[in-house]
Amino acid sequence: MLAPSTRRAMLLAFVCTSVLALSARKPKTEIVSGRIVAHDQALTCLNGNGYWSMLIEVQQSKTIKSKFVRVDFSLPCSEDPKWPAGEPPVQQFRLLRDDELRDPAVKEFMECIEKSPDGSSRKPCPQMRVWKLMPGVELDKMPFGQRVPCYRSLDLPLAPVL
Repeated sequence: MLAPSTRRAMLLAFVCTSVLALSARKPKTEIVSGRIVAHDQALTCLNGNGYWSMLIEVQQSKTIKSKFVRVDFSLPCSEDPKWPAGEPPVQQFRLLRDDELRDPAVKEFMECIEKSPDGSSRKPCPQMRVWKLMPGVELDKMPFGQRVPCYRSLDLPLAPVL
């Protein structure tokens, strides 16, 4: 049998934990109209999933102040996203704000440094584009170097990396 003070302490800890868990901010689903303007290539397969990102040009949103958002998602390694063949149409996207990311700047090229075989000198790698533009999208309209809000797709969930 537990002492009364121990029971009170356990009850207080349980109540506090429950209140904190229930009051934790739940992510709000946002419905966003926009069109996919670019996507990256899934370069690796982890835990059976390929991890992808797409840039969406937002069309008049009351909640999103940025012109572009980045949406991260994953698919089984055996699947590729079905990107529009022609100029992308305006669509509805169901998104959750990804507060874990710090809204990184959109990079145009992959970052890497190539080392010489003996490790004495370093030179930049050949430039490889990160993003594949959709048909009809102009390169100079892309938000390279700018921070854009990051979201997760509710329709294409992001599998955890273990």
